[in-house]
Amino acid sequence: MHVTVHWFVEPATSILTRIGTVTAPVQLSVNGIETKSSDEQFEALMSGTTDAAVTAMDNVMDWNLRPGAGDLRIVAQIERTTPLSLVGTAATTDVRSLKDGTVLVDASANGFVVAARALLDECGLDSGSYTLKPAGGVRERCETLLAGGGDATLLGPPFDGMAVARGARVLARVNDHYPALPGQGLVVRQSSYDRVRAHVVAWLAAMEHARAWAQTNKNAAVVRLAATGIPGPLAETLISFIPSSLVPDRDGIALLIAQRQRAGLRGGNVNYSDLVDSDLLESVASSLEPNR
Repeated sequence: MHVTVHWFVEPATSILTRIGTVTAPVQLSVNGIETKSSDEQFEALMSGTTDAAVTAMDNVMDWNLRPGAGDLRIVAQIERTTPLSLVGTAATTDVRSLKDGTVLVDASANGFVVAARALLDECGLDSGSYTLKPAGGVRERCETLLAGGGDATLLGPPFDGMAVARGARVLARVNDHYPALPGQGLVVRQSSYDRVRAHVVAWLAAMEHARAWAQTNKNAAVVRLAATGIPGPLAETLISFIPSSLVPDRDGIALLIAQRQRAGLRGGNVNYSDLVDSDLLESVASSLEPNR
């Protein structure tokens, strides 16, 4: 069985599954493709060249308003939260120093940038006091920032640490301001369910096994991740952000909707059931029941 997934960075639960930490319910091959942008993920979902995407859950609110879309749904939450830092060049002293500056983003109107806009607004910078410059995925943004192509950007592990090691500085941590910020979700087109259900459900079931194991064997999970070459402190961070459930968190989704509404961006007139479809997770639960 084979599943194709677009992601920015492979999730910890997927890594644990891939290295055989727990026995998967079925034999599964995962073709993980490191994407360069959320727009690339959207195009892959729409064209059917990917079965699913691990992405910021806010993206669905914007994507479903694009031509030909409308049936993209969050089917699972892969991370409890995504640790995000607003990282600036050595010349930036604090968040307020970004006035009239350039903030590098994946996209200007969807994704984690919405949380960044809320943070900047909270620090006294309205949307007209800085420029948002699309610069690709997290790897691309990190490289562009370090090359002097912007003043700041949002970065998560390991790229935030890599940037700081090369002279950049952390201006703010998004999660300190918004503790309920949810991590990335798994997004699938409802119209593709007939084609992708079996292998997406199999992957989710494998990750549920890994998630449950890591929750009760955290030290061992850190050791397993570190054995793949991930530095120990980063492995510990990644394990700490494994969710207590793959079910998308209602409070987290409510925060995303509120932040989008606050920013005046389209797509915010939705509720939890407009964004989340529990169908595939229900199939996972059924597959894991005894005597099935």
